[in-house]
Amino acid sequence: MTESALQVEVENLTAIKRQLNIVVPPDEVTQEVERAYRELGRRAKVKGFRPGKVPRSILQMYYGKQVEQEVSDSLVRRSLGEALKEKDLEAINLSWPEPPPPPVSGQEYRYRVELEVSPEFTVEDYRGLKLAAPEAVVTDAEVEARLEEIRQNNAILKPPAEDRGVKEGDFVVLDYEAFFAGQPAEGGKAEGFYVEVGSGKFNEEFERQLVGLTAGAEARFDVALPDDFANPLLAGKVVEFRVKVLEVKVKEVPELDDAFAQALGGNFQTVADLRQAVREDIIKVRERERQALLENQAMDQLLGRHQFELPPTLVSQEHETLFREQWERLSQYGVNPAGMDHSKMLEALKPLAERRVRIKLLLERIAAQEGITADDAEVEAALARMAVASGKNVEEVRKFYQERDLMGGVRRQLRDEKTMKFLLDQALVETGAAAAAKSGEQA
Repeated sequence: MTESALQVEVENLTAIKRQLNIVVPPDEVTQEVERAYRELGRRAKVKGFRPGKVPRSILQMYYGKQVEQEVSDSLVRRSLGEALKEKDLEAINLSWPEPPPPPVSGQEYRYRVELEVSPEFTVEDYRGLKLAAPEAVVTDAEVEARLEEIRQNNAILKPPAEDRGVKEGDFVVLDYEAFFAGQPAEGGKAEGFYVEVGSGKFNEEFERQLVGLTAGAEARFDVALPDDFANPLLAGKVVEFRVKVLEVKVKEVPELDDAFAQALGGNFQTVADLRQAVREDIIKVRERERQALLENQAMDQLLGRHQFELPPTLVSQEHETLFREQWERLSQYGVNPAGMDHSKMLEALKPLAERRVRIKLLLERIAAQEGITADDAEVEAALARMAVASGKNVEEVRKFYQERDLMGGVRRQLRDEKTMKFLLDQALVETGAAAAAKSGEQA
């Protein structure tokens, strides 16, 4: 099939939808039909005829519809690929307004296909963005607080020496179920759930209600849950909790000494080694937070300046990704998402899905305007990093991504990261006390 023989007409239906009218010339249709029957003749087994000697008329009688489908699939696959390349189109999704017609030897093969494509727009004023973020710093007090947190996390849980009620600082193992308006709340039930009383990690009021209860005790109490509660279906509601205390445990916290540092593993020999590592870890976290703050500021500014239609397929894909992420988070909080209203969860996630898609399209367009790409060496380096993180060798990681057709996604992710770095490198970033105040307002 030569480029000059194929006829392709593009119609712009909307900003994100194209219709291709494709015509394959008669001689190529004939060639494809003849090829299909030659191959069929070599392998077909028809009673009364030797292999390879079955007349064409008999093949048509027995296998005509099958050949039509094979030829149609082959013509569409080849011509559509060529048409997309010729018109420099990348299809996000494909749909046929009507079934492709059966091919007829000696006649043109005409068909139409509708494409969902990325919107075409130009990003402007993306150089010299005015951003604000304080420098990443850490104080001695923060280091000591983190060391105390490490001590607490390495504490041993054991029953209290005396038989007593729950106190602040205790760990309580319990079963609970939440009720709203007298009915069991979706995703509001857990068994063998650990709560650190007084930590506020689950809910401060809930934890306060546990004080004084003993192992085996049952209780009912109402709690006004905040708007950002882990279970979005309970957030902002007054919920009745019914709990049963299974166990009460206290923490035995180790001393902060060289023996403790060595017991943590790694290369720590002394508390000084541990303290230095903690400082470096906090700095890395601050740098990531600062990076995220700057990225969000940059995207907020660009999103506010550019409006464009979003391809529904991309939004749907991002929507599903966010839904899976929230499912995993809820499970980690001890909430069972299986019984929750998935349509409500999806509806709550839709604005974020649309924002993510807009950001991806903006970065993609800026990369195209600036000629930013990820080369093979950068892809290989990314695979090597993933191999180290997963404890596998590079060949295993490469095979995994190749077999699942994910290499393009790796390359696009690297391109987006380079584009974001380009934006921040070009930006005017304010630091210091004024930046800290501004970033605090935006957080």
